[in-house]
Amino acid sequence: MSYLDVREIFEESIPVLTLTAAISIFSGFFLNNNEEVLKFLPGLLIIIPSFIAINGNISSVMTSRLSSALHMGLIKPDFRRTSLLMRNFYSMIFISLVSFPVLGLIAGGLNVLFGGGAECMLAFLLITFAAGMTTALVLIFVSMLFSYLTYRRGLDPDNVVIPLLTTIGDLVGISVLLIVTGLVI
Repeated sequence: MSYLDVREIFEESIPVLTLTAAISIFSGFFLNNNEEVLKFLPGLLIIIPSFIAINGNISSVMTSRLSSALHMGLIKPDFRRTSLLMRNFYSMIFISLVSFPVLGLIAGGLNVLFGGGAECMLAFLLITFAAGMTTALVLIFVSMLFSYLTYRRGLDPDNVVIPLLTTIGDLVGISVLLIVTGLVI
């Protein structure tokens, strides 16, 4: 890797990382302002780190796959439905369909194990599934949009989109998780 490659990575990454730091602060404020929901259903604290990690991983994988396909010329940044794009989309949806119910069952089980009511098991399952799928869909589409737009501008989506999406995923994920929790309980 040459000096120019490293410099290009820094030039693309520093503004994005600065923006992501600001967005992360808003995520923390949003979580702090919903303290009463967390006190009512403290088992959500079990879900939050894994929940946002799963969404960050899904959107990062989608972005990495799109970035590779764009750089290799396998897809064009023109928002057309191709078989490669749809295979990646369906793969991420399948991973979400498996991951979020498992997370809900684990969190519900831990909640019961530590003295919570068994009726919360279904609530955890519903909350993680509904919020997870909603967040995953939003992030997958944002991943496609941002990957195409950054690639068109001559930027590497790996340097720009992945940090941005994981941070947006934290904000969207926490927001959707708390909204769905409010609807379920």
